[in-house]
Amino acid sequence: MLGEGISDWASITENDWARLDLSGLPDPYAAELAWMAHWQACDGTRVSVLAMAQLAHIVRHAAGEGHQLPASIRQMDWETAHELQSWYYATYRRRLPGGQSHRRLRIVFGFARQALIAACHDGLWWQLDDWHPRCDPRIPLTNREPVANYGCSPGQLTQPWLRAAVKWHLGTMLESGALRWTSVSQERMPSLRRFDKWLTTCFEDPTDVLGDPAAAVEQAAAFSRWTAQRPNRATRASDTRHLGKAVPARSINDDLRAVAGLLEFVAANPGEARRVLGPGPWQQVTTTHADSWFGRVSRIPNRREFNDAYYIDDHALAQITAALPLIGLPRTESMTITRGDGTTITAAGLDDPQVMRMILLQILTGRRSSEIRTCDFDCLSAAPSPAGDDDGQELVLAKFRYAQSKIDVAPDTILVDREVTKVIAEQQQWVRDHTPSGAGRFLFVQRMANRRGDKVYPPGSNNWVLRNFSDLVQITDAKGRPVRLSHTHRFRHTRLTRLAELGLPIHVLQRYAGHATPTMTMHYIAARDEHAEQAFLATAKLRADGTRIELSSDDHDSLHLFRRADRLLPNGWCMLPPLQSCDKGNACLTCSVFVTDATHRHVLDRQLHDTAELIERASTEFEQRHGHPMPNDNVWLSQRRAEHAALARLLDTLDAAPAQATHGTTSTCSRPAGPVTLTLDLTSHRRSSP
Repeated sequence: MLGEGISDWASITENDWARLDLSGLPDPYAAELAWMAHWQACDGTRVSVLAMAQLAHIVRHAAGEGHQLPASIRQMDWETAHELQSWYYATYRRRLPGGQSHRRLRIVFGFARQALIAACHDGLWWQLDDWHPRCDPRIPLTNREPVANYGCSPGQLTQPWLRAAVKWHLGTMLESGALRWTSVSQERMPSLRRFDKWLTTCFEDPTDVLGDPAAAVEQAAAFSRWTAQRPNRATRASDTRHLGKAVPARSINDDLRAVAGLLEFVAANPGEARRVLGPGPWQQVTTTHADSWFGRVSRIPNRREFNDAYYIDDHALAQITAALPLIGLPRTESMTITRGDGTTITAAGLDDPQVMRMILLQILTGRRSSEIRTCDFDCLSAAPSPAGDDDGQELVLAKFRYAQSKIDVAPDTILVDREVTKVIAEQQQWVRDHTPSGAGRFLFVQRMANRRGDKVYPPGSNNWVLRNFSDLVQITDAKGRPVRLSHTHRFRHTRLTRLAELGLPIHVLQRYAGHATPTMTMHYIAARDEHAEQAFLATAKLRADGTRIELSSDDHDSLHLFRRADRLLPNGWCMLPPLQSCDKGNACLTCSVFVTDATHRHVLDRQLHDTAELIERASTEFEQRHGHPMPNDNVWLSQRRAEHAALARLLDTLDAAPAQATHGTTSTCSRPAGPVTLTLDLTSHRRSSP
């Protein structure tokens, strides 16, 4: 009996089943079921006592009746177990098992059985048909990769010769560090599964792809055309959602590179290939095959049309932040929200405050979704030199360490303000309150099957919540275009764009973005019409009479390239051609080639005040000395009054410039108002209790 004498047995089981009876089972069934129950307890999931008890009961009866049984659970796949369960129900209960019974038994043939197979396997880990780091600790992961909630199955490849080579190739590349687990499981394996499907579908003898090297070019081209068809790319049920969309050239290139990389690896290691793969079609592979497949990889121009397609404007961001409380609200409660089209609905909460805080952190920090979702619980540390605002309060409170897993050489920390630390503190308290064992490694944790609280929040759950939220809110930007939150990378584009518009130097922006090169950082900057207008207005030049002038390239050369000292004035610039000279440096405000702009405003203000005082003082002294006021046609007074009038016109022009344009409207040139600031209400949506 498994369970007797275990003090915390009730807390680690998922069913109200007191014990697990393993008596009367043939070897090694009892030992295997006991080990699987122990693994589930150590994994942090609850032990599937009822499902294991049902399997033990069926095996016990089958053994007593002499019914044919596999030698062990390791050799019993789900199809065999399903047939055995159907036999038991038909024989002893005179009916077929229901759906609930099937689902309960299937749990045993999930992670627990896969972990059992890995633990009993004496060979190399990559020789197995199913790979999952959660079930097999031998699979190498980098320090920046958490134990993934996803695996892959090279055993699903139908061609035996291809399956053996793929296992060897990807396993070796993963152990050497040339590839990461994410690349292997999420990119290379799906591409090679498509290659296997193409071979099975389009060849009478699939090994012909390894034959004549002269045919490799056309074969690679044929595969490129085949994988460019969306229906051919489906490797799972969820892929059918994208059937109407064109396949990006980058995805086709990834498939070609995966196949070419496999061919190149085998051709570069012929001796090892004979030892590992044995005699077979792989002995025909040469570097010509690999080169032919690499040659079909299309060149994608690096030029990018800068636009604001990935930028979330204030109109859309206001809708998102206003509706965010809906994600954290319990399902038993509801709230009224306004959709992008202006309609108002009442919707039930989605009951996932973790996703709500993830979105907030993405908006506030511009991090990737995975960098927030998998960051450590203790992700804050003291900032080296806090900055202060006008009130003497600290603006930068902490250094935030995010889960940088994409670029090894890139930084993994940024400075954050009080709003970010508040959101993180709330999430930390939520984890403490909802995890029996207290805080674990991750800030965002899996809610189900995570008794110890050490499993990271799964990406699939995050995407599901965001899809439902987008469908409910139906967010639109100022131009009426839909904004889907399934593409949360938009928040990163938006944050970096706003920082760039604040005037951050490119090396500072690159450091904040966590990029290895400034070129990549610039791809995230949206070319917004409003900011282009502001940048233009910031350099607009005015004549002394307040009218704006158009600058030619020669004018810009004079002002910025030559930087002649005699053309730089305290209150503007002299546009006199470089080869001409001026001997009236005290009459610039009455000169037609004098220009200035808003950057000299403080000088113009001071000059206006000083000129007015000078006129007043000189007029008073003249009247005291001569006994009558200074005549209006006095040459000195007329010049000073002309300068005063010019200064007044300039300042009035700067003050009277129209306000900044708004999103979604056709606007005229406006006064530069600086970057658009976003004020987020980060307190009204947060509940005081979990």
